[in-house]
Amino acid sequence: MMGVYEKLLLRHLPIGVYGDDAETLHHELKAYASEIERLYDELQRMFRERFITTAEDEGLRMYEELFGPDRTGESVESRREMLLLRMNLGNGDFTLRGLQKALDSLGLQYVISEFPEIGKLNVTATTDYTPAQQAWIRREVSKLIPSSVEFQLTFNTLTWAQWDALDRSFSAIDAEDAAWHDIDERTESQ
Repeated sequence: MMGVYEKLLLRHLPIGVYGDDAETLHHELKAYASEIERLYDELQRMFRERFITTAEDEGLRMYEELFGPDRTGESVESRREMLLLRMNLGNGDFTLRGLQKALDSLGLQYVISEFPEIGKLNVTATTDYTPAQQAWIRREVSKLIPSSVEFQLTFNTLTWAQWDALDRSFSAIDAEDAAWHDIDERTESQ
C-alpha cells in the first residue's frame, strides 16, 4: 500500500517540480507527508474515541464524566459495559430488572430486598466503598429510583447474624449512645 509520501510524489509527477534531481524539495515533501500522516493518526484516534464500543481512553473518560467520576481503575471492557448500560436506560426501566440494570451501570455490588406490602425497597451495597464513593453512589441511586418508591441504601452493613455473632448485649450497644442511623450503617470493620 502506498504511503502519504508516495501518493504526494505520484500526484506531483505531472507538474515536474519534484524530479529526481531536486533532493531538497523531496525533503520538503517528506516533511509534509510526515505531518499529514500524524494528522491521519490523530483523526483515526479521535474517531475511535468518539464511540463507546471502540473508545479506549479519553472517550471513555469523557462519557464517564457525564455521570460522575471517571473509572480509570477499571478495565476498558468493564467501563464500556457500564456506560452502555447507563446510556441505554429508558422510560420502561422502572421495574426490578430495570433497577438492576441501572445499579449495574454504576458498577455497584449489591443486594436488593423488596417489601411491596409496605412499598419499600432496600439496596445493600455489599462491597466496601470510600466515603466519597458512597456519596456519589447515594446521589446516583437517588436519580435512578423513581420518586414514588421509598428506598434505603446501606453500605456493607452488618446483618442480624453478624450482630448476633458479636455476642454483645443490648445494654452494651446502647451504652455507645449511637444514633439509629449510625447503628444501621455499621460495617464489619467498625
